[in-house]
Amino acid sequence: MTNKVIARPLKETAELIELTGGNPFRARALANAARIVERLEIPVSELIASGELANVKGIGAGLVSQIEEIIAYGSFELRDDILGGLPPGLLDVLSVKGLGAKKVRTLWQKLGIQSLEDLEAAAQTGQIATLEGFAEKSQQTILENIAHLRSYAGKRRISDAWMDADQLQQLVTSHPAIESVSFGGDIARLMDVVDEIIVVVKLKAGNTFSPTFIEEVVSSLQLPGVPQTESRVDSIRVTSSFSDGMPYAIVFVSAERFGPVLTSEIGPASFVAQLGLVDAPASLRSEKEVFEWKKLPFIPPELRDLPQCIERAEALSELSLLEFSQLKGVLHNHSTYSDGAHSLTDMSLAVRKAGFGYFGICDHSQSLKIASGMSVATARKQKAEITRLNLGFEKEATARIAAPFKVFFGVESDILSDGSLDYEDEMLAEFDFIVASVHVKFNMSEAEATDRLIKAISNPYTTILGHPTGRLLLKREGYPIDHKAVLEACAHYGVAVELNANPYRLDLDWRWIETAISLGVLVSINPDAHSIDQLDLMKWGALVARKGGLTAPGCLNAMTVEQFEAFLQQRKKPMLVN
Repeated sequence: MTNKVIARPLKETAELIELTGGNPFRARALANAARIVERLEIPVSELIASGELANVKGIGAGLVSQIEEIIAYGSFELRDDILGGLPPGLLDVLSVKGLGAKKVRTLWQKLGIQSLEDLEAAAQTGQIATLEGFAEKSQQTILENIAHLRSYAGKRRISDAWMDADQLQQLVTSHPAIESVSFGGDIARLMDVVDEIIVVVKLKAGNTFSPTFIEEVVSSLQLPGVPQTESRVDSIRVTSSFSDGMPYAIVFVSAERFGPVLTSEIGPASFVAQLGLVDAPASLRSEKEVFEWKKLPFIPPELRDLPQCIERAEALSELSLLEFSQLKGVLHNHSTYSDGAHSLTDMSLAVRKAGFGYFGICDHSQSLKIASGMSVATARKQKAEITRLNLGFEKEATARIAAPFKVFFGVESDILSDGSLDYEDEMLAEFDFIVASVHVKFNMSEAEATDRLIKAISNPYTTILGHPTGRLLLKREGYPIDHKAVLEACAHYGVAVELNANPYRLDLDWRWIETAISLGVLVSINPDAHSIDQLDLMKWGALVARKGGLTAPGCLNAMTVEQFEAFLQQRKKPMLVN
C-alpha cells in the first residue's frame, strides 16, 4: 500500500469530522497527518516496522495506531464510526468539485440532501440558490460538476491504473500453465485515462484450451472481485473489477492465435477495424507476424490512436520515440521557498543522485499567495543560494568527486489576468528561465484564454508555457484554448511548451504533440515536483510523450546541460541588445 493510498482515509476522515461538526482540532491533525504521510520519502510500512513513524513530526502514537489499521483493513475505527452515522450518499456529494465539507453540511442540514440525485434535483429546481453562501451561478456549476463526476465513473488516471495492472500481471504470471502475459487496451496504448485494464494471456504449449481448464486456472489465482467467464471464437475472456471499482479483463488465448487476439485487444477499435483481422490465418503467433501478413511495418501500440496511422505506417514505424533515459535535466520544480516539501539543496541533490545533469527550480511567483509565492527579496535570496550550490558542484566536478551538475534559477511566473507576467522586468531579467502558467481566474471563454496565453508567450522573458489548459484529469476540465493558435505563437516567439508530467495533468495533451513537432515547438517534460518523491513523475510524462510521437530532438530537456545553456543564451540575446 503506497503512502498516497494510506493518506486518503486520513484526509477523508478530516473532511467527515468537519462535515459532522466534530472536533476541529482533530480534523486539522488528521488533515496535517495526511499531507505528511503523502510526502514521506520512505514507505510508511517500513517506518512502522522500524518504529520510526511515531518520531515523525506531526505523527503521534495515536495516529500510528490508526495508520496501522488502514494498512491492515483499508480503513480505521474513527472513520468507520463516522461513516456509520452518515447517509452513504453523502460521500458522493463530498466528491463534487467545489463542495467542501462546510457547504455539504449546509446542503444536508438545510435541504436534506443525502445523495448526488438529491443534489441534482435541488439544483434543477432552484433550491440551492436560495441558501446563504450559494447563488444561481454556483447552482449551475454544481450541475456541470455532477455531470463531469459521472463521466469519470469507472475511469482511472494512468498512474493509478498502472498499479492495478501490474498487480494483475504479476498475479496471472505466477500460474505454471501460462507462458506470457501482455498488456492490452488503454494500458498498452499509454492512454492518459484508462477505462479498463486488459491483460492477454498466452498459454504454454501442451495445455488444453478449454473453458473448463481456464476456470480451473482462474479459481487457483484468487483474482479480485467475482470473475465472470465468457467463451469467444478464439479466446476466453474473464472479467471482474478491483475493490476500487476499476474493471479488468483477462483474455486467455492459445499460442497459435495469440497475434491477432493481442492486436485486437490492444485496439483502438477503429485501428483494428481498418487493419482487418477477420480472415487472419490460423497461426500468427505474434503482433510482428500480424503486421507482416498485412504487409505493413510494425506500428507501436502507443501510436495507434494517431489519425491516419495505417496510412502513415512507414513514417511512424521509423520514429525513434523518446526514451526516459534520454532526458538529461529536470525542469519546473518547487522547494520550501514556495509550497514545496523539501529544501532547494535536498531537491538538487536528489536530482543529481538520480543521474540527471541539471535541475531547474521554479518556485511560485509573488502573486500566488496561497502557494507562498516568492517576494522579490525571497527570489534574490534563492538566487544567492543557487550560486553557492553551483560553486560547490563545480568544485566537486573539478576534483572528480561527482559528475558535472548545475542548478538553474527559474520561476513559475503566474500569468496574470491580463496576460502579463508576475514581477517587473528588472526581476524577470534575473532568472535563467521562466515557466509561465495560469493558476487563477479559470472561467474564460476560448478567445479570452487564448489571448491571455498568447500575450504571455509574446513576453520576451517567457521560456516555457506551463500546463497550457490547467486541466486536472478526472477532476477538472481545463479552460478552453485554441491549441493551434497557442502553439503557433510558441513557434513564432521561440517558446517551448510544457508537457506537465504529473498524472493529474499530462498537459499539453498528447493529441497536440504532433502539431507542436510540425511547428518546431520544443516540448519540455516537467514533473512540477513539490517533493523529492514527485521527481519520479517524469516517467509518466515520458510515456505519454511517446504516444504523441515525440522524439529526443523535439524535447527541450533531452538537451545536454551545454545545449540547454546555449538555448537560454540564444533566447536572452534580443533582450541584451535592447
